[in-house]
Amino acid sequence: MNFDQLLFSELRLAAISNGKNTTDDNAITKAMTVNEELINIGYTLSPADIVRLSKSPDLNSFAARIREYAGDVKAKPMYPDFPSQVMAMDDAVFRFHQLVHYMSTYGVEFFTGQRVFKGWLPEVTDTQKSEPDTALVEAKVISLIGKGEKYILPYKRILSKTERMNDKESMIVLGCIAHLTPEELAGVNITFKQNMLYVFNAIFTSEELESKAKLELLFTLCQHTGDVWKCMDYALTRTGYHFRTSQKRLIVKLLEKYPLTDFKANLILSNKKGERTLLMLKYIDFNEYCRSKPFKNAVADFRSGKLRSWESRAKFLAESGHEQTLEYYSQRPGMMLRSLTYLLRRGFRADDIYDTLYPHSAELKAQTLVRLASFFSRPADLWENDEKYNEALVLSIMITYLLAGRLSANKTPLRGKKVYVDAKDFDLSLSEIRVTNKSSEGGYIRSGLAYKIPDNAKAIRFFIYWNDTTRVDVDLHASAFSTDGQQIQVGWNSNFRSGALVFSGDITHSDAAEYVDIDLEKARQTVSTVCTNINLFSGYPTFSEIDECFVGVMAVDKTGTNIKLYDPKNCFFTHYLTGKYKTINYGFIDIKNRVIVFDGFEGNGDYYEMPEHSCGFSVENYLDILFRVQRVIKVDSPEKADVTLVMGKPSGDKEISLIDNNFFMEALDEKAEK
Repeated sequence: MNFDQLLFSELRLAAISNGKNTTDDNAITKAMTVNEELINIGYTLSPADIVRLSKSPDLNSFAARIREYAGDVKAKPMYPDFPSQVMAMDDAVFRFHQLVHYMSTYGVEFFTGQRVFKGWLPEVTDTQKSEPDTALVEAKVISLIGKGEKYILPYKRILSKTERMNDKESMIVLGCIAHLTPEELAGVNITFKQNMLYVFNAIFTSEELESKAKLELLFTLCQHTGDVWKCMDYALTRTGYHFRTSQKRLIVKLLEKYPLTDFKANLILSNKKGERTLLMLKYIDFNEYCRSKPFKNAVADFRSGKLRSWESRAKFLAESGHEQTLEYYSQRPGMMLRSLTYLLRRGFRADDIYDTLYPHSAELKAQTLVRLASFFSRPADLWENDEKYNEALVLSIMITYLLAGRLSANKTPLRGKKVYVDAKDFDLSLSEIRVTNKSSEGGYIRSGLAYKIPDNAKAIRFFIYWNDTTRVDVDLHASAFSTDGQQIQVGWNSNFRSGALVFSGDITHSDAAEYVDIDLEKARQTVSTVCTNINLFSGYPTFSEIDECFVGVMAVDKTGTNIKLYDPKNCFFTHYLTGKYKTINYGFIDIKNRVIVFDGFEGNGDYYEMPEHSCGFSVENYLDILFRVQRVIKVDSPEKADVTLVMGKPSGDKEISLIDNNFFMEALDEKAEK
């Protein structure tokens, strides 16, 4: 995926050249026509961006660009008139066709040693697919940006979020770094430390910058010496554990710019980290290049074991039940938050823990609190025993109150306003905000959000297209549980049809497509949840090495021999798979509640099965807390609202995107978890 396509898929941004200051009726008409073309592939521009596009020299080429970015299924399935052909087919015929196909690829390669690119496919009726399906899914808004903002805007947007980047966001940031000045790089406050590594390394290894400029930029970038150690570790592994003399001097000078108390505190945060720090001190020849005697003495005390880590002191107090334990832990609220279970199991009362931690709630990361709220709100059957479930209930209540304290400090544009939530395409009560457990495959709408299946959708279609210069075999699979507890499976080594599920046939070569259809009416009577997964069977060890692997899920209103199998305007979500793994649990369909959720996490090779869809701490729960502490007045229409919240891109002046603003979780930039 190129940079512009990543911007489109991950941020729903499209960069255009700025044009003339005024427009005319012909240009406006042309821009509106272009927008109609976009709607046909499932996207749209806001009224303001339609006007902006009308002034741009990119007007005539814009629709073609977006069509290319959006992706396509460029091959036919084994049975082109799917699903009718498969539903009417005799089981023996299907199995025979599949056997001959396998022999034409794996069999020929095994017996002759010759590589095969394309295998045999049955000669069956292939009706011309000319009729589009009914439009079922709302068009998704794209935002336009000027080409001058193409690198700095996404860089700021991604790195200002207090959460780990996914793989595709990392690709965007690396693409931005190559086009930004060091001053622009260091001018963005990176709140999640792991994300800082790329920027630090780009400045640290720059051939254009002088050492003095590097020193000042890195000092601006790193808030304390703990950041320096983390970034230095990353840079060290990138160089094969060898720094040049100038780089060693630079690192030592950087460490010396911080207060001695900070340097000592971050030498040994924990015993495990201390061992790694000792190794890094050796690789930078600290004693040789250090010019500060107090810093040298601190390192000497560290090496001799005289320095004790904050963590070891905390554990000593907790293990002994010392009365100062909670007060000591509160010096580092983030560490205390992560130690709640540990402290409870050491006999400290939940009320005392909460009373000590709550005054520091504004210093905690909302993302950490949301993650913990989701974890401890899981249903009772997911805990080992009643004792752990009861403990989880206590922690769930405590964390909810801490989250309220944290969000009450946020400076958001919602405070005291009348707010309308426009989430008609989503079921917020069944959606969750994923933080560390979000998909590495990315996508603008994050994993965990529950899309409502339109009332007039009759089926859900799961599809994949892949192509490469060599033969690659990618497999689709769908699993379900029947109402009487029986497993229902369709896919490459299972049934090709079973109840409400039907599979288009397993193709084992490149430039191929596979489909699974789920008949919603039949499924409603027999199953509760259908889970889908993708397996890279052969060709490469990971998806990242395939030239093109395009997958998604779409709503279907009608099927027939002349209906298009793939209709981009009805896709809930699509992805180009680029993960460094070979199995992905792609998503699931909650038949009972008529929602579909993208999961996108790496599988373990087994079939992805989830008997029931539950959501202990939902987006709805989160927004209820946010609205309460921000004193929001909820209204029932956008006309009555000061602000309208949407999940996708805003299309009007009063609209604010929850996704773009990361649910207002880091609205209070000056507060950071200690």
